[in-house]
Amino acid sequence: MHLFIEKGIRGGVAMISHGYAKVNNSYLSTYDSSLSSSYIIYLDKNNLYGWAMSQHLPTHDFSWTDEDVNFMDVPDDSDIGYIFEVDLEYPDELHDLHNCYPLAPEEIEPVWDLIGEWTWKVGGIELTGFGRSCR
Repeated sequence: MHLFIEKGIRGGVAMISHGYAKVNNSYLSTYDSSLSSSYIIYLDKNNLYGWAMSQHLPTHDFSWTDEDVNFMDVPDDSDIGYIFEVDLEYPDELHDLHNCYPLAPEEIEPVWDLIGEWTWKVGGIELTGFGRSCR
């Protein structure tokens, strides 16, 4: 059970960055009323870790369950929490929309042969070898 829980731990993805965004709204001299309006917003969310630590956290009485639990039916303030392992279908049409913030990151060992040449050369970075790794 410990390994099951540990496998689900993710680092804090705490930003979404787009290198370029084009907006169209009535506040701009280049506004085109034939197009839908769009805006840019800058949000700075502080204390993400502190917020997470103020939420309900599992502490004891862990057990496997054979119940058929619909996670959407579990209230946010429930005294009983669940950790789910799920299989997801991630439709291709969502990939570009979620390009900078994948909805279900997973920890996997990279398949180095599948990494494109551009990725290896971006920013002049060159992989020259590996040190130790821990899994």
